[in-house]
Amino acid sequence: MRRVVLLTLMIATALPSSAQNRVLHANQPAPLEVMVGYTADRANSAPGSCGCFWMQGAKAEASMYFGRGLSLVADLAGVHTSNANASGQNLSLVSYLFGPRYTVRRWGRWMPFAYFLAGGVHGFDAAFPSANGQNINPDAFALAAGGGLNVVLARHVALRAADADYVQTELPNTGSNQQDHLRVAAGIVFRF
Repeated sequence: MRRVVLLTLMIATALPSSAQNRVLHANQPAPLEVMVGYTADRANSAPGSCGCFWMQGAKAEASMYFGRGLSLVADLAGVHTSNANASGQNLSLVSYLFGPRYTVRRWGRWMPFAYFLAGGVHGFDAAFPSANGQNINPDAFALAAGGGLNVVLARHVALRAADADYVQTELPNTGSNQQDHLRVAAGIVFRF
């Protein structure tokens, strides 16, 4: 993953100067942006379990620009592992989050951003222990806070070079019913 991000950053900075001039003009705010990409999620284990584990999947995001760097974001991500807690058990999560994002547009084609999102998460492919027994398909509250970097490649295309956030979910488990995740993503942003 690190190699892919470094390679894409090197390619983006190696654009010819005429392309850079077009890109500088293209970093004007787009009313609508849609991102699709890869995501990896490092989740903590239930109390009494061993360590943390990685899940992998896809992420899609739509944002509507309102002015002064502010956008409203809808984020949908799905991740899966077939070896949660080194137990050989499956676990799949789909999160649906919404909220504001602030983007800094002062550095040409380099556009860092930060966001705070809230919504829900749906778990499946696993048994989630609760006070009433086991829940097979729970829905729970989730929130995310983080940021990243878009690199404008052309007027209608940007590279999501980095995206990292802290995600907290409240799925049933044998302890606090709270899970902490580190989620990273990269992808392509289409600007309309």
